[in-house]
Amino acid sequence: MTGVHTSEGDAFAIAMLAVMICGMGVVTLILVTILRNASKQNSEVDDLIEEAKEEESRGKTPAGKQKEPWEKDGDWWKK
Repeated sequence: MTGVHTSEGDAFAIAMLAVMICGMGVVTLILVTILRNASKQNSEVDDLIEEAKEEESRGKTPAGKQKEPWEKDGDWWKK
């Protein structure tokens, strides 16, 4: 009985191939979407980078170093 094929076995093989092809298609679509979105850079990001460089060149302190009035000290939890 080595040469006998059943329709159930053929259906399983076809279904498995369909699942594998769909899976590869999904992965391909994800990669294409990532590459398309990675090539686009938001103009607001460029504007923010330029603004930060201008502030640094003018000698202003970076926003991370400046303490806002509502902020606590960094070691408030030690007290």
